[in-house]
Amino acid sequence: MIALLSATSVHADGREDYLIRLLRNSGAFRVRTQAALSLGQLDPSPLSVAALERAVRDKHPAVRVSAISSLHRLGAKEALPTVKQATRDGNKSVRRAASVAVTALEAIGERQRGPGKPRHLVAVGMPGAKADRVSRQMLFDARIFLSEKLLELSGIELAPDDLSPADAKREIARRKLRGYYLESSIVTLKPRGNGVRAEVSVIILSYPGRDMRAMLRGAATASGQYSAGTAEQAIQGAFVGALRRLPQVLAVADAKGSL
Repeated sequence: MIALLSATSVHADGREDYLIRLLRNSGAFRVRTQAALSLGQLDPSPLSVAALERAVRDKHPAVRVSAISSLHRLGAKEALPTVKQATRDGNKSVRRAASVAVTALEAIGERQRGPGKPRHLVAVGMPGAKADRVSRQMLFDARIFLSEKLLELSGIELAPDDLSPADAKREIARRKLRGYYLESSIVTLKPRGNGVRAEVSVIILSYPGRDMRAMLRGAATASGQYSAGTAEQAIQGAFVGALRRLPQVLAVADAKGSL
């Protein structure tokens, strides 16, 4: 049924209405989940934001998480009261997604910076996946996690999603920053022995020009049978491993002027 969301018979102008109907009326939680995520890929409107706010109270936690993630992605600050309520949800994943979204929505109009004086303006792209078993929600969560880890590093400022290449170039020059774009991928995600193994890659490109500069790799294994939780632990551990060398890579860039 999820394949319905990409049906070519749906015209672009009616896609929002189509997704809202699915989100509201489908009896399959997977369809509602995908509809919520797909709304987050469209330009926001009062109708789509209202539909996503309703979905934050859906009976299935996967739909609630997806709705919150889309409100976060859309920068729907008007939905902040609804998202704040979800920080008290009975489901751990919902609470975590809501907490991250509240921080991001409250920071709209403000720059997200790590400790220290900003030296690097870093844009984080939506991760891709070469591995099976990787859901769209896992990719959303991975992007959030990467952004959180970057903000733990000194001298990092995250580039806003709506910053145009021309504006980024001007800002980098005016503030004498170095610009980088992080493109990542979940390469492997599969059961192994008594655990779940994840392997990831993180490509560092120039920003806004997108010329490749370096590649980092990481891998981790989470103990336990395969589940959404162990998969998330493995993916996060792999990204932590990949980012371990990032400060050194950026230090080389500062010293040499190029990687």
